[in-house]
Amino acid sequence: MSLPLSQIVNVQLNSSPVAPFRRDFGTLALFTPEYGHVFTDPNTVFIECATQNDVEKAFGSRSETAAASRLFFSQTPKPKQLIIARWNNTTQTISAVEAAVEGYPVSTTLADMAYITDGYLSLVADGQKFDISGLDLSSGVSSFTSIATMINSLLPKTSSINVIFDEVGQRFIIKAKNAGQQHSVDYVVDSALSGTYIGKLLQLENGQAEKLKGGDAATISVQSLPEAFTALQNKNPNWYAASIVAALTDSEIQAASDWIQASDKKVLGLTTLKSSHIENSNGNIFKKLVDKQNDRTVVLYDKNDQYAINSWLARALAVNFSANNSTITMKFKSLPGVSADDLTLTEANKCKALGLNYYTYFDQAAMVAEGTVLGKRFFDEVHILDWFIDAVEKETFAVLYQSPTKVPLTDAGTARLIAAVKKVCLEGIKNGAFAPGVWNGDSFGTLNSGDRLDDGFYVWADTVDNLSISDREQRKSPPIQVAVKLAGAIHSVDVMVNFNR
Repeated sequence: MSLPLSQIVNVQLNSSPVAPFRRDFGTLALFTPEYGHVFTDPNTVFIECATQNDVEKAFGSRSETAAASRLFFSQTPKPKQLIIARWNNTTQTISAVEAAVEGYPVSTTLADMAYITDGYLSLVADGQKFDISGLDLSSGVSSFTSIATMINSLLPKTSSINVIFDEVGQRFIIKAKNAGQQHSVDYVVDSALSGTYIGKLLQLENGQAEKLKGGDAATISVQSLPEAFTALQNKNPNWYAASIVAALTDSEIQAASDWIQASDKKVLGLTTLKSSHIENSNGNIFKKLVDKQNDRTVVLYDKNDQYAINSWLARALAVNFSANNSTITMKFKSLPGVSADDLTLTEANKCKALGLNYYTYFDQAAMVAEGTVLGKRFFDEVHILDWFIDAVEKETFAVLYQSPTKVPLTDAGTARLIAAVKKVCLEGIKNGAFAPGVWNGDSFGTLNSGDRLDDGFYVWADTVDNLSISDREQRKSPPIQVAVKLAGAIHSVDVMVNFNR
């Protein structure tokens, strides 16, 4: 017997943990007060939809939710996914639900079962097993429904279940007679009785069927929009933008905008049809939000379509920050499915004064202007910086988290963190977010105000020798300071023409 080679060469594998994923800054959450076929229990908070067909299956083609999502899916390009989230703006009463096991569609024909004269299977409900045997399928069986009837006839009258055949879904269903969460129905099992086991043929075994829990009747109280936002955040924190399938009151607009402003890297999209909302007056809710510097709220003034903002957001959120030259400005973009308004110059200037967007004709070209959030800050700046901050957080953390030993509190260790930050800065150069230019901010490190950032960014950290004793004892790295020059976008141009004779 030979000795193991590890006695001479001992190789060990240090596994590297997976760092947290970067956030997706392209997910729109559409909050709807409609229940559809989705929000029929107290626990479902959202669904994910990849196509308009998904939405219409869940809520119906004539629903307000479908009308709102249609503009999202009409846009090109658009994010890959839409979240439909629950907003109970009225009290909802939910009926009790029966526990059930729903089988897959039956693939065997009646003719293929005609040889069975001694079929058996065992049903389980409320912890009790019911052995059914002596099922003769050779004669007198004209349909799958008659098989269900035959099984029911052999169940004790005191049993808590019924077997039915769903003609539409072409499947067998075992359902509790009484609704409520105290009842349970389990998969069909083979108890090795005498005869031919048919549970598998009826597609009711574990792996062939879906088990549904029973539910008690419930009343869901009215939610505010912040409460609906919080409910989704607790279930799925990765959404970025919110839009509402309803016309909102001024108080609802303010509550929603305030929640978004205080949240971590999120935006709110709203459409207003009211001409009073473009007035620069103290009674205008959007003027109040501008004064409060709620710059994470995007508003589109549209005279006809209350869901026009969903097309705007779909285009804005379609940015792939990993791609080359992919960042955009929302000015000049088109909104498929939305009719451009005939606006006067006065109306357009009122919108611009507050930072409201509008969709109108410039000459004969229909386009969005100006691509801003409330207060006139450009949306692409908000979007880019949200992405950048998240990416820097994740890349820097990954250096610490994935190190098999440690990142030393030395200048060499700090250099590893700086390299992670620079990596994200270079991504910003690639996607067009940042570009070379003159730095007009405060001086730090070797960067002075007025210096040119030839790389489009500058990353600096002081030597660890200058750390305070307290910071060193707490193992704090020197602060890393970053300067980035936003590339911006050209929104207008003056052309001066000279001529002579």
